[in-house]
Amino acid sequence: MYVYRYRSPGLLSQKGLIYDEWYFASREELNDPIDMQSKFEFPANSKCTWVRAIQSIWKNEAWAEIAASYFNSICPISVEQLLEEYEHHSVKVFENIFKSCEINLVDLQQLGDLQKQFKAMLSLYAPSAGYSVSLSTCNNEMLMWSHYAASHSGYCLIYRPIDGYLYQCSSRTKDSLSVSKGHKILIGNKFKVKAIEYENQLEAIDAFCLLPADNTGYKFKTEEDRLGFHAKIQNQLLTKNECWAYEQEARLLLPQPSKFISGESSLTNFQRLFNYDFNQVVGIIFGARMKEHEKLAIKEIINAKLEKRFRDLGGSSTKTHVFDFLYQQAEICSSSRVVKITDQELISMGTQLEVGTEYYERQLIAWKEFKGITVESGRYSYDAIP
Repeated sequence: MYVYRYRSPGLLSQKGLIYDEWYFASREELNDPIDMQSKFEFPANSKCTWVRAIQSIWKNEAWAEIAASYFNSICPISVEQLLEEYEHHSVKVFENIFKSCEINLVDLQQLGDLQKQFKAMLSLYAPSAGYSVSLSTCNNEMLMWSHYAASHSGYCLIYRPIDGYLYQCSSRTKDSLSVSKGHKILIGNKFKVKAIEYENQLEAIDAFCLLPADNTGYKFKTEEDRLGFHAKIQNQLLTKNECWAYEQEARLLLPQPSKFISGESSLTNFQRLFNYDFNQVVGIIFGARMKEHEKLAIKEIINAKLEKRFRDLGGSSTKTHVFDFLYQQAEICSSSRVVKITDQELISMGTQLEVGTEYYERQLIAWKEFKGITVESGRYSYDAIP
C-alpha cells in the first residue's frame, strides 16, 4: 500500500522536502473544528459517583451531597461543556448550598476554594487530543488536489509504509521529548499509519473513567478492559464526520503528554517537527496546474537526494529497504472530468530507465506491486517486504 501527502508549491514545501520534515499539527491547527475531539460524557443517573468524586476533595458531606445532586441534574454533559460552563454551574451550586445550609464568611471563602479545586481536578484529567500528520490513501480525488495541493498547482509525495509504519530518519531520530522538568515522554522511531473512519455520531465514553479510581470507585476489572478503554479513545480520535470521506485519510499520531504528571501537556512547534526516512519516499505526482519551474526545482531536490541514497547504499550493516522512485503527472481529463495519473520517469538503483523499454515496464510493474530490495551488510535480497 502507498499513502500520499498533498503539498502546495513554494519555498516552504521545498524546504520541508529538503529536510524530510513532518509537522504534527495540534487539534486547533486542523481545518475541521471537531477533528481529533473525543466524546467523554458524565452519564445521567450517576449521583453516587458525583458524591464520591466531590467528597474526595470537599470532605464536607452536606455540601458534597448538594453539589452532587446539582451536577447529576445536568447530566449527560461532556467534559468540555462542563469546563466551559463551570462558572455558571458553580454559581448554581452556591445558590443551592445557601438555600440548604447556614453559611458564614469563612464558609463562603472555603466553598469558593473548593469549587476551584474541583474544577482544577476536572481540568487536570480532561481528555487530550494529541497531534497528527494527515495523509491519504487516494491519489486521484479532484477535491484533494483542489483543497490540499493549491488548486492542482502543487504536488503529492508517495510514501511506502513498511509493515504499516513510516520511520523517522535514523540519523535524526527523536527518542524522547521534554515536557517539563523531570517529565519526558518516549517516542519510538516509527509511526503507525492509521486509517480514518467516517461516522457522524460518536458513542459517548463515561467521563468518570478519566478521573483517579480513588475519586470515583471506577476500576478496570481486567487488563483487557483497560486496553479496550484506550482503544475506544483512539478510535474516536480517528473518526471524522462523513462529509470528509472523500479524503480517504490515513494519519500518523503523536500522543499528547498526560497533564496530571507535571501539570504540563503541550509540546512546542519545534518538538512536533520530525524528520522522516527518505528511503520510504518512492514517488511524486506533479499537479495538473503545477508550473514548470516549480517541477524543475522539486526534481532538482529529489534527484540530489536519490543520488545520495544510492551512493550510500550498502555502506552500513543496518538493514535497509530500497525502492524504485517513480515520477508521475496528474492530468484533468476534459471528457470524463476526472484526475488521471500518468507514469513518467522511473529511477531504479540510481539509473533513470527509458520509458517504454522492457526493463522499464518490468520495474514499473514491480513498483506498482510495492516491491523493493532489502540491503544488509552488502547483501541484496529480493524477498517480499511487508
